[in-house]
Amino acid sequence: MATHPFIFLLLLSIAFAVERDIKLYWNRLKNPQKVYQLYRSLGFSTIWVLEESKNIRVYHRLLEKLRIHGLKEEDYLPKEGLPLELAYTDSLIRLAYDLYYGRVEPKRLFGGWTIPRKPDIVISLLSELIKEDRLEELIDRLSPPHKDYKRLVEEAEYLEEISSIEWKSIRLNRELGLGDKSPCLDEIRFRLFLLGDLEDYKPSYVFDKELERAVKRFQERHGINPTGKIGQATIKWLNLSPAERLKIIHLNLEKYRWLPEIVQGIIVNIPSFEMHVVKDGTVLLHSKVIVGRSYKEDFRPTPMLYSRVESITINPKWYVPVSISAKDIVPKVKKDPQFLSKKGFKVYMNGQEIDPSSINWEGLSEENFPYRLVQKAGPKNALGRIKFNLPNPFDVYLHDTPDKHLFKRHRRDFSSGCIRIEKAKELALLLLDGDWSRERLERLINAGETASLKPKNRMPVFILYFTAFEKDGLINYREDIYEYDRILSKALSGGPR
Repeated sequence: MATHPFIFLLLLSIAFAVERDIKLYWNRLKNPQKVYQLYRSLGFSTIWVLEESKNIRVYHRLLEKLRIHGLKEEDYLPKEGLPLELAYTDSLIRLAYDLYYGRVEPKRLFGGWTIPRKPDIVISLLSELIKEDRLEELIDRLSPPHKDYKRLVEEAEYLEEISSIEWKSIRLNRELGLGDKSPCLDEIRFRLFLLGDLEDYKPSYVFDKELERAVKRFQERHGINPTGKIGQATIKWLNLSPAERLKIIHLNLEKYRWLPEIVQGIIVNIPSFEMHVVKDGTVLLHSKVIVGRSYKEDFRPTPMLYSRVESITINPKWYVPVSISAKDIVPKVKKDPQFLSKKGFKVYMNGQEIDPSSINWEGLSEENFPYRLVQKAGPKNALGRIKFNLPNPFDVYLHDTPDKHLFKRHRRDFSSGCIRIEKAKELALLLLDGDWSRERLERLINAGETASLKPKNRMPVFILYFTAFEKDGLINYREDIYEYDRILSKALSGGPR
């Protein structure tokens, strides 16, 4: 049906007015280019003015839902000093990009961030939703599709429900265990019930079997050794109020916005000291890992990064970085002059081997270390029997370790930045993808010679930092060992990007 000439002229004049106003207020818009791009895709028709406020009502209902996602409604209210049409559109675009990419740019906070950025679909999706009158789907369509994100949102909703409950600090004079009695046990029991670790709450001051099971479950999902006894580490987490937990959830929701829509391959989560190999949503391998140190006096964090496994070295030699030589090896040599020979190290200078006994170790430092230490392959090698090589700006890699006993610890931040894997052989076999049997790999390892293998599957590697995540159907929390959450929280307090 042909458009009435009057209607055609009206639409033409509206389109002209919208395009004119964009140019007129260009410097006052937060995202002028995106505003222009969106209106151009809509033929410069209005989004808000001629809709009898329907889209405005929808937009304000969306704002009310933002809080649970960790975004503040007040940050996305239309800006004064702009025409209503442009003010709402500018705010809508800002909201849409913050939902999709996050409020802060991770590269600005964490140097060397290499995780790939999602393709920009925001304007095309907004155009689709507006044309099809489905603007109310905005949050669902632009939020991360990851299962963990949705579970964290559910946790946030529940924590908000119970955030008004009084949560006074519990003080512990001694460790409490099965059979003990204490007035604080009733409050602990109630908190474990609220947090989902205790099935039923019945007032009691007695530490019974039911409470012990709940304590163990609580400890497991907070990265504490699950002894079933209540000590200071457990009380610290029990004293964390729902409002404080909600802040942690919101920080981790922000981190999910930084990720590609599909995250699979080798996934290391630094705060939980774990690695998962995931393919098509299925976990193929789980392993404990050891990550970089968090000590204030010796801070060597494992960086967040993205890469791929390019090769696997069997029986690797260790070419020790100067920083590790000076900080870690030299003090051991000073204590024991035979340390290098016991551990299979050789010392080189300008490509020539040097007798360690001819060196004055006392005068060496990181700024003054002209030598290169190389540890021969074998059972004592710090890299163990297998090294996984992945290009990245930090010279970080995954590797085996001879110090298997360290995997028994619950907190495992002992490395100089690289990641030690408990199940290195299993990971190697997965990457070789059927080309090698376990027996064949064992024979190569036992031969003792250094060899390089090309993986059949150049699996992507994601090294991430989540302090709240879903595991076995439960929300887990972990310590902010590198204080990255504190850095992120400070950046977010500055308002939307």
